Order: sequence, then C-alpha cells, then structure tokens
Amino acid sequence: MAMANEKPAPNWRNVAVWGAVGAVGYAVAVWAGTALINGKGMGELLRVMFQSQRAAGMLGLGLIFAVAVAGFTSRKRPVSLRTFRNFVIRDVVVIGVLLLFLWGFGTLARTGDLRTMGASEWAAAATGSVIFLFAVLGAFVMASAHTSANLIDDEVAADDMRERGRLFLCSFAWMAVYGLLLIGLGLASPGGVLSPAAALAGAAILLAVLTALGIAAWRLSDELGRTLSHETGNMAFYLIMVFGGGWALLAHLGFVATPAPLDWLTLFTVLMFAASFIAAGQRKLLTR
Repeated sequence: MAMANEKPAPNWRNVAVWGAVGAVGYAVAVWAGTALINGKGMGELLRVMFQSQRAAGMLGLGLIFAVAVAGFTSRKRPVSLRTFRNFVIRDVVVIGVLLLFLWGFGTLARTGDLRTMGASEWAAAATGSVIFLFAVLGAFVMASAHTSANLIDDEVAADDMRERGRLFLCSFAWMAVYGLLLIGLGLASPGGVLSPAAALAGAAILLAVLTALGIAAWRLSDELGRTLSHETGNMAFYLIMVFGGGWALLAHLGFVATPAPLDWLTLFTVLMFAASFIAAGQRKLLTR
C-alpha cells in the first residue's frame, strides 16, 4: 500500500494552470498582432470572427494548440510566484519578437513587395522566423542565468548554462544566423524584396558565419554533445529518406506537386531540428 501511495500521479493541476496562462498569452498576442497590423482592436477582431467561420476556426485551433503546448510542456513545473514570473517574462519576450516580425512582414505587404512570394517562399520565411524566435528566447534566458533574475526554473539547467555559456552562445547564434538565412532566401525573388544577386551575397556571408560558429561549437562540446551531434545526423538521414524520399516518390508518380529547391531547404531544416529533439529525447534529456 505504501508503494502504491508513493507512485507519482500526473499533475493535472499544473496542466490546467499553465494551459490557462498560455490561453491568456495567446489572446494577448492575437490582439496585439491585429492591432499592430490592421490598427483594429479586439472588438473588430471579434466581429470578424463571428462573420467568418474560417477565421474563427483558425483562431480556435490556435487557442487549442497554445493551451496544449503551454499545459503539457509545463506539467512538471510547479506553480509558484517565481515560476509564474518566469513564464510571463518569457512570454513577453516571445510575443515582442513575434510582433516585430509581424510588423516587418506587414510593412512589406503594404508596399506590395511580398506579392511575388509563393508558398515555398512563405514556408521558408516562416520557418526561419520561428528558428530566430527560439534563438532570441534561448539567448535571453541564458543571459538571465548570469543575473539575479534567473528565468530558468531548473537550477541544474541554470548551472549548466553558466558553466557552458560559450557553447550555448555559439549554438543560439548559429540558430539565429540560420533563421536569417532562410528568411533572406524566402524574400529573394525577381521583383521581390531582395534581388537574387543580393540574396546570394548575403547567403555566402551567412554560410561563412554558420561554418565558423559550427566549428567553435564543436570544439566547445564535450563527449556527450558530440555523440548527440552524430546521433542527430543519423536520425536526420533517416527522416530525410522517409519524408523527403516519400515526397519525391509521390511527385514522380504525379500524386503531389514537385518540391521546389527552396522546399528541400525548408524540409531539411525542419527534419534536422526534429532529429535533434528525437536524439535528445532518446537520452532522456528532455524529461525535466
């Protein structure tokens, strides 16, 4: 009986609390984004929702996704004043960077420079924006570990970031540069925001920076980090074979559209990061 009582149960209270916080953050982000892009308030947004089933459905799905991600990723995070403060500050940073991107794309859209962008370009730019967003958030949280603010709830993770600050800095910088590369390629098209020549010159510079940061990160990595790098590469190979090869096979047989070169770059990026999470998860590094 004692052993049965000591068995940990799922903390649904944490899921509910952090899910509610995520819902509030999502509502604030949608309201701020709508006000920033269209200059309209929450009342106008609600009116559009009631008039358009598609808009209401998209916003509803976004709300469900935000609640699920915030709740289940934080199910092991205790509810306290400190963890709530950290969560809110991180949300503010994410929303701020997100609004900055929305403002930039909205400004370009009003000038008509985005009309030449197709689905492939939008997918690359969106993927790059998400990567850049996580890089900024990671660098911000890492910097806080060296101050009294310390936005990291897990003290072991905070100590790890302090001890290996240079490695984390190189990693987050690599992510940010890679995100900028995808954004630049997404904006590059004849008659678009960036000319092919300008995009090529920028890509060459960014690739050189990525190479330098990758070498620096490899030298700063310990044995576990290098092992994870190898395992990520192996996992990414199989994911590319399955998803990329499957797409190519279906396109060859005429069932789907042929992937564009930029589609391959975006797909490689997504699968590479997915492989890194899988490799870390297999070594129980994502359980805390």
